[in-house]
Amino acid sequence: MARGSLSGLKLSARLWLGDAALAGAGVALCTAPAWLYAALPGVLGVAAAALALPLPFAGWAMLRLPFAARPPGAEDGIRLQAEDAPALFREIEQVRARLGAPTLDAVYVNGEFNASIRQHRRLLGRTRNVLWLGQPLLEMLSAESCRAILAHECAHIAGSHGRYASRVYFARLQWQEAARQLERRKGLSTGPLRLFMNWHVPRFLAASLDFARECEYEADAQSAQACGADAAVNALLAVSLQGRALREYWPDVYAQASDAQPPCPHARLAGEAELAYPRDEAEAQAWLHQALCLPTADDDTHPSLSDRLAALHAATASPLPWRRASPNAAEAWLADQRLPLARALDESQRDAIEQGAREAQNERDEAIAGHHELLRKQRLRALSADERARMAWYADTLTDDADGAAAMLEQNLQDHPGHLPTLCQLAALQLRRAAHKTGDETARLEASAEALWRQAVDQPGPHRLPCLRLLTAAALRRSNAGQAQAWRVEADKLERQLQTEDVHARYQPHGLGESELRKLADTLDPLLRVATGVWLLREAGNGHLALLVLAQDSAWARAIGKLTGEQSYLRRDCEMLLARLLPRLRQPVEPVLMEAGDPLPSQCTQACLLHRASA
Repeated sequence: MARGSLSGLKLSARLWLGDAALAGAGVALCTAPAWLYAALPGVLGVAAAALALPLPFAGWAMLRLPFAARPPGAEDGIRLQAEDAPALFREIEQVRARLGAPTLDAVYVNGEFNASIRQHRRLLGRTRNVLWLGQPLLEMLSAESCRAILAHECAHIAGSHGRYASRVYFARLQWQEAARQLERRKGLSTGPLRLFMNWHVPRFLAASLDFARECEYEADAQSAQACGADAAVNALLAVSLQGRALREYWPDVYAQASDAQPPCPHARLAGEAELAYPRDEAEAQAWLHQALCLPTADDDTHPSLSDRLAALHAATASPLPWRRASPNAAEAWLADQRLPLARALDESQRDAIEQGAREAQNERDEAIAGHHELLRKQRLRALSADERARMAWYADTLTDDADGAAAMLEQNLQDHPGHLPTLCQLAALQLRRAAHKTGDETARLEASAEALWRQAVDQPGPHRLPCLRLLTAAALRRSNAGQAQAWRVEADKLERQLQTEDVHARYQPHGLGESELRKLADTLDPLLRVATGVWLLREAGNGHLALLVLAQDSAWARAIGKLTGEQSYLRRDCEMLLARLLPRLRQPVEPVLMEAGDPLPSQCTQACLLHRASA
């Protein structure tokens, strides 16, 4: 986006409008008592000035808002000094100097799989530049890849990046955080400021999206120039693959925790040699195929992986960084501080880690309760195909009896040929068992898994896409490049088709009978009295029932809500009724509470609208 183009001029106008509006309103409020006193005669002026005494406080808040707003989680993590990690600081200084970036004021290590540099403008004083490095990023990627990422971040504040580009890039971050901070300080006194922010911030962010993506392309190009194109491309691929590997890894860490041994995820990551994911390069290739299918969405600030690689004129045929790097950047740059820093990070995030452990324990408790319920049903009657597949999953998950679970699933397929959940579950189980076998047994289990996926992929449904990806990996594992390409082409086509479908297509008719609907409406009668409309649908992806609730609203209630920042009491009533009534339903139902102005899915027809019995 050229600065002198029409879109660039509009962006510049919005950029200056925000600061000018806040400055003008701030000065007006700060001087309000004085000019009211001067403008009005006698006692009336004194009274008006006295009543306006609180206004300068609001005015000062408006003046300092763009400068006081810090990025999310600002100054969090563990702050590093040069003596803590001299090798890391040498790398930062070399990259910074090579790109002509200003000096950094602080360097932090946090728990994100990310790196970022933020600039904090100050009302009085120079801009503060702060670098955050994620400990998981340093643990998973090589020093070469992390060096390219450092160069990318330093490019955002480098002189060669352009003062205007840097101004827009960090103005986005500042305005986003200013809006978040203001939402946390709701009240009548901040009402006018929030009204302006609600109008200005979404429009500025939308106008600057294309520019933000261009900044990312420019930072990638400067990273490639400073560190080499191969290092920049390798970093992009490694972030994609190792980020997914971590998403697979973290749940296992929390699931294996106990009261006697609470999770220490960052320390454990620092002590692990290799992760269980991805299983091999074939699985990593399938992950990459999926990532390359994701397009750049209209509201994305960062381009998609495929677009960033294309801008660097890179191919993905180079050795794929599918394994965790060894040695990694943490080993190279943090040295003997690596494990102490990981432990300190765990301690600093203890509350969030304990919350994650509680959620994992709750999931396990729910699974145990579900297992006991199935055991009770089994004593009373024969289990259905779905229930038997679920029983096998419990045996595998809760008791680690993979062989017993496989036997149950195989018997279920004999009794119910082609049962889809059983096919997919048994295939995944066979592949996992193959990882612990050797020789002919491994080949037999992998062939069994592939045969099951072939059966499953012939049936329509949302399972087809993951099965096609798994079949691609299976063909790569057998060195059958032709078959792998055929599966990949079909999977990519289906992936893009699903991405272009209307978001509302995720719902379909509920399929319940008239008697079931009447019982449901009777139970939900208090909600039907206060809501504008309540529709019952079924999610196409998982088949679960969804209850779409449109709360009553009015222009007056919306205006009051925007001014005071308080939630509409009508919406609050719907939330309370949903919390009270949903546990009484016989079937599990997922509530979706909508607001006035939200687009209704096309499936919200009269046929799926719930009516009161007396209506």
